[in-house]
Amino acid sequence: MGSALLRHLATVIPDYVMACLQTDRVAFYTHVGWELWRGPLAGRAEHELIPTPEQQGVMILRLPQTPPLDLDSLLTIESQLPARIWE
Repeated sequence: MGSALLRHLATVIPDYVMACLQTDRVAFYTHVGWELWRGPLAGRAEHELIPTPEQQGVMILRLPQTPPLDLDSLLTIESQLPARIWE
C-alpha cells in the first residue's frame, strides 16, 4: 500500500521541480524510484548556507520538470530555523 501511495504521489505534484525527503528506510524508497543524495547537504537561511554534514538518508524523486542532476553535488533546502533543516 505504501508503494502504491508513493507512486501516486509523483503524479499529483507536477508543478514541483523535484520531491525530496529524509528517511531511515532508504531501501523502501529506492524500490519505488527515489534516489539517495550522495553529495553534501546544507540549509539556506537568509544569505548563508548552513552545512549539515551529519545528515543521512536524504532522497530525491525526479519529476517531469527535474533538470539533469549530479547526485554527488551540493543539495540545499530552505531551513526552518531555529531548529530544523532536513527533518
